[in-house]
Amino acid sequence: MNQYVTMDAVLQHLQAFKKKFYLNLLIKGSIFSAALLLTFFLIYNLLEYFFYFPYYVRAFLFFSFLGIVIYAFLRWIFTPLSAFTNLKKLLTDEQAAQKVGSYYPEIKDKLLNTIQLRDLSKTNDLIAASIEQKSHQLAGFKFDESVKLQENRPLLKYVFIPVGLMLLITLIYPNLFVKGTERIINYKKYYAPEAPFQFIVQNKKLEAFRNEDFQLEVKLEGKTIPSELKIVYNGHEQNLTPTKNNTYTFTFQKLQKPVAFQLAGSGFYSENYTLNVLARPNLKDFDINIEYPKYLQKKPETIDNTGNITVPEGSVVTWNFATIATEQLELAFTNPTAVLAATPEEDIFSVSKKISTTQEYEVRLKNQYSDNKDKMTFLVTAIPDRAPEITVESFQDSIGFDNLVLGGTVSDDYGLSRLNIHYRVITSTNPQPGNYKAIPLRLEPQQNSQSYYHQWNIANLKLSPGQQLEYFVQVWDNDGIRGPKSSRTRVLSLKIPSRNELNTEIASNAKSMQNQMSKSVQKAQKLQEQISQSEEKLKTKKELNWQDKKQIEDLLEKKKQLEKDIAAMKSSFEQLNQQQDKVDEKSLELAEKTKQLQKLMEDLLDEETKKLYEELEKLLQQQMPNERELQKLLDKMDQKENNLEKELERALELFKQLQFEQKLESATDKLKELSEEQQKLADKTEEKQAPNQELKQEQQDLKQQFEDVKEELDDLEKLNQELEDKNQMEDTQKEQNQIDQEMQNSQESLDKKQNKKAAQSQKNAAEQMQKMAQQMEQESDSNSMEEAQQNLDHLRDILNNLIKLSFDQEELMKSFRSVSQSDPRFISLGQEQLKLKDDAKIIEDSLYSLAKKVFQIQSFVTREVGAMNNNITESLNQIKERNVGKATMHQQLTMTSVNNLALMLNDALKQMQQQMAMAAQMQGKGKPKPGGKPKPGSGEMGKMQQMLNQKMEELKKGNLSGKALSEELAKLAAEQQRLRNALKELEKQGGKEGKGTKEEGSEGNGGKLDKLNKMMEQTETDLVNKRLTEQTIMRQREILTRLLEAEKSARERELDNKREAQSGKELARAVPPSFEKYIKNKEKQTELLKTISPAFTPYYKKEVNEYFQKIGK
Repeated sequence: MNQYVTMDAVLQHLQAFKKKFYLNLLIKGSIFSAALLLTFFLIYNLLEYFFYFPYYVRAFLFFSFLGIVIYAFLRWIFTPLSAFTNLKKLLTDEQAAQKVGSYYPEIKDKLLNTIQLRDLSKTNDLIAASIEQKSHQLAGFKFDESVKLQENRPLLKYVFIPVGLMLLITLIYPNLFVKGTERIINYKKYYAPEAPFQFIVQNKKLEAFRNEDFQLEVKLEGKTIPSELKIVYNGHEQNLTPTKNNTYTFTFQKLQKPVAFQLAGSGFYSENYTLNVLARPNLKDFDINIEYPKYLQKKPETIDNTGNITVPEGSVVTWNFATIATEQLELAFTNPTAVLAATPEEDIFSVSKKISTTQEYEVRLKNQYSDNKDKMTFLVTAIPDRAPEITVESFQDSIGFDNLVLGGTVSDDYGLSRLNIHYRVITSTNPQPGNYKAIPLRLEPQQNSQSYYHQWNIANLKLSPGQQLEYFVQVWDNDGIRGPKSSRTRVLSLKIPSRNELNTEIASNAKSMQNQMSKSVQKAQKLQEQISQSEEKLKTKKELNWQDKKQIEDLLEKKKQLEKDIAAMKSSFEQLNQQQDKVDEKSLELAEKTKQLQKLMEDLLDEETKKLYEELEKLLQQQMPNERELQKLLDKMDQKENNLEKELERALELFKQLQFEQKLESATDKLKELSEEQQKLADKTEEKQAPNQELKQEQQDLKQQFEDVKEELDDLEKLNQELEDKNQMEDTQKEQNQIDQEMQNSQESLDKKQNKKAAQSQKNAAEQMQKMAQQMEQESDSNSMEEAQQNLDHLRDILNNLIKLSFDQEELMKSFRSVSQSDPRFISLGQEQLKLKDDAKIIEDSLYSLAKKVFQIQSFVTREVGAMNNNITESLNQIKERNVGKATMHQQLTMTSVNNLALMLNDALKQMQQQMAMAAQMQGKGKPKPGGKPKPGSGEMGKMQQMLNQKMEELKKGNLSGKALSEELAKLAAEQQRLRNALKELEKQGGKEGKGTKEEGSEGNGGKLDKLNKMMEQTETDLVNKRLTEQTIMRQREILTRLLEAEKSARERELDNKREAQSGKELARAVPPSFEKYIKNKEKQTELLKTISPAFTPYYKKEVNEYFQKIGK
């Protein structure tokens, strides 16, 4: 046991020796490593500091120094350190024993032998005893003391030398080791030789955004400042721009990636800088989805890359933004302020908003680096549903006040829903009018803009004189957000005038009509004079010049204007008649005269005259008009205009006479009505059926009405003075004064409450009025009968003269046919023809004078008289030229015109006789009014035609000849003409049903009557020309057959008309010309609805509608 204890002590001492031995090696290695590293550190820094090696040399220095460090560590530090920490065995026990034996001579190999015998001691006691002995001998030695650590001190000089040099150098160059080490460690970084100035980058951060410019600002500081400063990047050098205070700028444009650069000046370079490029949030593209309000019936719409939008109010708008480098997106609205955050999905941001007002909004983009650079502001315009628009035009029936025509346009931005007429009736007795009533009008909801037209039968309202109709038109749109909005027109009114007001208006219109006719007469006179002047001028010229053509063209324009005036005159006359019929129903006699005057006005412009002017217009369009043809046309036109002038003068005079008779009849009827009203008031006063104040007011009203009658009588006197042939009028001033006095007495008696006396005065006034009315009526009848007889006698004389002229012309024509040109009688015959011309002139003057008083004479007379004169004049011209053939031809035509005149005047004579007979029967019984009895139909025409046919057959079988035969034939021709005129009247009354339409095997009724008229005219021509042949008799039989068929059709039509009258069918009213545009627009809109495809959206329907409206203007 002791043996082992001693041996362990030896081993512990040996282990201590190892530890100290390893420590000694570590200290020595550290000194060597430090000396080596400091030496190289000093050398490398000195070299780099003064020589500014390029990066590869610095890289060599860095890595070589690193290699030396590794080598020194592994060589002198790592091995002893690992052994010292027992990580590695550097020495075995035997090796350690040898080293100890080398340090202690006393021990030598004892320690080594002991170590070697240690393992054998377990099996050999001798060896164990030897080990124990030696262990006791070695136990007194401390092996670690053999290692002398102080022996390393001399080696420190290898460390102190470089350290001392480094301290010395640091005193001289303080930054040498810092800068040198920095440059060697950062061998990749460029280090320029230290300049005598400093590059100072003023920018806080070297960061820029992609696709944007970046301005670099550099300031130089130092004792010496270079004259220019450059920047080096991407292998290029560029000068910086100097500003002030040694400051320079440079702009990097549209940066896409990071940029490394250096600054250089006077051969010195700055350190390397890097300009980093960041991504700013940006908008790539976007779209806007618009969902319109449902009531608009518009499909959703998408708009791409347009921020400014205009949408209807109430639309839901969704923005979809495609972005770049964006982390957050907001829409900031103003007025009112609101910020909406978009919902991200990958790189798409979406946000929705219901638009109710017009607002500006800003799109804001954000990421970790920045907001969007440019401000993106847009405007969303909310279009409010505007109120609809409406216009109105009204045409009031100022004649009958039975119809009201309304027309106009309605429009809205999105659509219409209702259209109504609102009306109410206001009376003077009710100061508070009632509520408006509504009448719905038809509307097309599919059309945003349309016209409306409505004929309103206000007769159903049964308005009384003095009442006023107020009305307006109102339209509603289809606003689905706030409810339908409405717009209405201004309030229009229609006042029903009193009888006095109507009479005043009629008088004014009649005066205007008279002035209009006078102006037309003057224009016709000037036109005829101008035509005559042009005709005379052309006779002296060989060819037309520009001024002549211009003058003739001026004639055409004046003629067109005259035609317009005459058309307007006819229209005014029709309206005047309607007004007069509405106020006072005419007697049968006046109604017939009005009808005849209306026909006279309708015949003022004949087709033959129109054709002459058309030929003239075509002739003027030729470059070289034929002067002979032009002169002939002007001659014919001169004759036509002369006839027109006379017809206008006649129409004017007849109009004045008609107005006189109407006013006289109206005044007489009013006196009768006043007499009846005055008698009723007398009875009422006598029986005290009302308070005296009320009775007095009624009497005052009657007195005022009598004053109106007196004014009418004064106007009647003035109108009579304007007539060429004045009517006889007795003075009624005495009767008027008596009536005024009696009325005044009645009022005074009422004031004194003497009702019986007042009633007596009123009766006296009524009796005087009745007496005055009878006196005026009797005077009118007497004058009419007397004048009618005079006119009848005058007409009979003219007819006899015409017949005599016809026979004289016939005898003269026969004489010319039997005489030769060399016969001395030829000249005397020519003088007889000249005498016939003078006779014809006398007849013409007499006939024109009579035509201005007799309504029954048709306008045909003027044309036939003109033809008669022209043929007589032409026959005289041919006689001068001794051209017997042409002379006798014109004499024959003269006879035809004379015979035609005779036939027409004979018919007029019979009409006048019939009217005189009727007037004699009705004398003293009052004048009959239309509608009292049905007008005679055509039942007697067949019998009359049959009697005429029998007379013609008897005359054909008879032995009459010469003048007797001519007289009988003329009578038959006149009778046939009268029947033909009656047939025309029948055709007008029955309408022209079936005219121009033919079915298989049959003709319309109008076509039959036309053919019948032509056959009758042919018979008249044969009779006038004394041709009574078998063919004429056969034609007459066919006329009778057709006439009987026409009578049957007329009876059937009469029954149909009665049925229509019983059903209350309204007469069609003419549409005012100003309203034709609305009717046309309605027709276009109806067609438009057919052309627009149902698949079109409301927007396209609106566009198509507006397009059709534009092209329709």
